[in-house]
Amino acid sequence: MILNLLKQFKNEYSNELIPKGYSLLKSKYPYFIKITTDEIIQLISVEKKKSDFNHDYEGFTIWIGISLITLPMIDYNSKPSTLDNQCWMIPIIDFYHRCSVSLDGFEKVDMKYSFYYEKGNEADMLTALKQSWDEQMPFVVDFFNRYTTMEDYYSHKGLMRFGFYQDIVILKQKNDEYLAEREKEYPSQLQEFVSFLDNNSNNPMMKFIRERQEKEFKEKYMEYNQWFIDRKIGGQQYDKYMEDAIRNENNNQKLLEKLGARFQVK
Repeated sequence: MILNLLKQFKNEYSNELIPKGYSLLKSKYPYFIKITTDEIIQLISVEKKKSDFNHDYEGFTIWIGISLITLPMIDYNSKPSTLDNQCWMIPIIDFYHRCSVSLDGFEKVDMKYSFYYEKGNEADMLTALKQSWDEQMPFVVDFFNRYTTMEDYYSHKGLMRFGFYQDIVILKQKNDEYLAEREKEYPSQLQEFVSFLDNNSNNPMMKFIRERQEKEFKEKYMEYNQWFIDRKIGGQQYDKYMEDAIRNENNNQKLLEKLGARFQVK
């Protein structure tokens, strides 16, 4: 019998995730999805991995994703590691480290990058899948249960480094509050950057490079601020941003409903 990792992943993880409110999308590639009442999209998938140490073994990596329904959708018919899909999806160990700010009770999790099993050994594959669930998924499910709204993510001020943080700032109209926080932090950030340059440029000939890098740092800071100013209510880019967000939301909802996702009642 030819073993199919994706099929076994769907079977094993369905037993755990479906009762918890997740849906298995009707896509070519397996994605479990949960959409919160605040339209945060939570994703769990898997990808096969070759063994670098023993060609008699093969393995897999669990991939995790979070985004907003107002942002462009990934391709659910492709594996998580495709370039476009990596705008949302990341390997679980990267997800774990990115979310370390909220790891209460999970500090000792043994987070592996991949799990391996003997080729052609179905029992070994199922054991590896169960091990991946037992060792990694309690943290993921708990995290997803804790963080279900845009306010939950905003409260961490971008420390978890998810790309959609700036979109939450706009959608929740936190532009002025966010920019005020950046203004408070800017002097210390600039001083830290300048100190770094000073410590690494003892050569007097490096003075010009130091001044140029400091100028670029200030310019990037102002450009980033301007991006948020332009997307405030009444800003030059606000109407276009919201038009794109509404269009994405409508398109994404239609696609996800077609693929069998369940939407929670607000």
